Parts: sequence; structure tokens; C-alpha cells
Amino acid sequence: MSNQYAVLKSPLIGFEAPDTSAQSSGQVGAGKYLVEELRLNYPDQDTDYALISVPYLGDEDTWVCSRWKTNNYADIIEQTQEETEPIVFDDDPNVINESQLVELLPHFYDFTYDLDRGRYPFPLPGFKAPLSPPGPKTNNCCTFVEALVVKAWENAATEGFEWGMERHKQMMIFSADDYFSPVTALVQTEMAQKTTDDDQQPHPWTVIQGWRKQWTSGHTFIILDHHKDTDKVLTLESNPSYKLDGVGYRMIGNIGEFNSPPPNWWEMDALWTWERVKSVYRFRKQCALKVKDRSWVIN
Repeated sequence: MSNQYAVLKSPLIGFEAPDTSAQSSGQVGAGKYLVEELRLNYPDQDTDYALISVPYLGDEDTWVCSRWKTNNYADIIEQTQEETEPIVFDDDPNVINESQLVELLPHFYDFTYDLDRGRYPFPLPGFKAPLSPPGPKTNNCCTFVEALVVKAWENAATEGFEWGMERHKQMMIFSADDYFSPVTALVQTEMAQKTTDDDQQPHPWTVIQGWRKQWTSGHTFIILDHHKDTDKVLTLESNPSYKLDGVGYRMIGNIGEFNSPPPNWWEMDALWTWERVKSVYRFRKQCALKVKDRSWVIN
């Protein structure tokens, strides 16, 4: 699949509409940005505009004037994604069935998002997790991924699996020594395999630790599947935004409303592409959970 990028030769002013008299959304630094829409010869032959993804200006995309008469301020290029070879974990002693993850999801149906009051629907091994009940049914991105993944592997009793306070601290990113410690923890406990290239298309059940800025606005989430023809991704995450308040699928809704992903989810216009994920979370690492016998999400 091919994607367009705008390569800005020098900083440009971003606008909320393809019009230099529109409200400014801030300055866009020189560099390469994913193009969401291109308007050539708009509104007349003198100008071209590009709608580009600029995460540090906020969630919204911004318009830049890429050409005025003979002055080109940005080069529009195309790049083709290389397809990722699938990983097969069937013979790995630490692999679990997809159903062992899916069967835990009803525990999160009533949870809402609270950054500072992350709780767990069940105990986890090796540390005293704050539970709900008795506390409120609230979690955040880190506590959700830890709860789901660790409980699934504990239930599966895979070979040599161990968890404890130090691993919990990694999932919560307690140390500035490793800003990608959730991925590190899952790889070190052999629940996941680190991918060789963090830009490559994600495998099913891939955990992402991403940062919008270095190192603020972090997010831990799972990509359940990637549809190669459209580049759309189906996420599973705890989030207060993107049609979510708690655990669900980004731009679709909470799992309490959609206990399984909609059929043909990749046809939904609002879903993010992998290129958009990369452009928003510029600093990120990923690992593929060791999952087999997939049938819940298949495209």
C-alpha cells in the first residue's frame, strides 16, 4: 500500500482550513508528515494545500500551503509499505489460545477511564493490586493491558511464567531508565516477541507503547489486527477519548456496547490507519503477544 507524505523544507504555519486567512493552528516544523488530503490548484491555479498529521499541535490535522505560484514549500512524495511476514507461535511453550484473552473481556465491561485511579477486576500474581470492587470500577491504559495479559498467561500456566512487583512497575513505567518498559516486561517474561522493526505493520495482538512527545502523553494499547489493503487497525485499549470511556475499540465504542468487533470493521471511515498511528505516536516500540488459534478477529 502506498501513502503520501509532505516533506516540509522549512517551518510553515498550519491552518484550520485550506486558506491562509483561516485561524492558525500553530507552526509546523521542517520534516516529513503523513498527508491525509491533498488539494491541488485550490482554490485557484496559484496554490496547493495539504492536510497533514501533526501530533504535537493536538489531535486534529492541520492544513499547510505546499505551493504558491512557482514557490514549492513542501515536496509531496509516495512511499510503499512492505508487507510483514506473519509470525507463527504454535510450537512456542509460552503461547496461549486467543480465547483465553477474549474470555476475560467481560470483566472490563463496566470500567471507566481514570488516569490516577487504575484498578483491577481480579488479583494478579506477585503484588497486591488495587481491586474493584471494593474500589471504583476505573482503570487506565497501563492497568488494563497488564490485567488482561497477565491474567490470561496466569490462567494458561505456561512454562516458567512469573510475575511480580518489579514487572508491575515496568508496566506502569515507574522508571525513566526505560520509557518502553511495558514492551520490555512482556518480552522478558516471554509472553511476547519483540519485532525487528517498530515501523513494520503490526501483527495481530501487538502491544504498542507510544509517546506523542518525548516523553509526555504516553499510551499503552493493543492492536488486535491490521487490514493490509486499507491499512486500517483495530485497537483494544482503555481511553477517555475516541468514542471511549474505558475499555473498547478506538473510534467504534466500549466493549460493553460492542462485545465483539463489528464485521468488516476496516470499512469504517473513522478508524485509524497504521500510518496515522505512527505519525501520532512518533516514539514507540511494539511486541507481538504469543497468541494462536485466532478466530475472534479475522479479516
